[in-house]
Amino acid sequence: MFAKNNRRSVAGSTNKRSGIVREPITKSASICIEASGQIIACTLRDIHKRGARLSVVQPHGIPDSFVLKSRSENIESRAMVAWRRGNELGVKFV
Repeated sequence: MFAKNNRRSVAGSTNKRSGIVREPITKSASICIEASGQIIACTLRDIHKRGARLSVVQPHGIPDSFVLKSRSENIESRAMVAWRRGNELGVKFV
């Protein structure tokens, strides 16, 4: 389930297409692949109530669905990949 601290960033930006306020951050997180038990380190780049932008060292092999965890942001949520660009992934929380 997605849980987020109740703080808002003054530097947050609004996505022109979706109108969603995104909070720019640089926090460590984990991509947990249930089928294999593999855990891949990633960095949260921005976050909002519906999803997040992640960066990873090696994007190949990351499935379209996984559990995203971040202790610092109080997140443990199933995520689905919405887009991939280079070493970045856009995910939506499901």
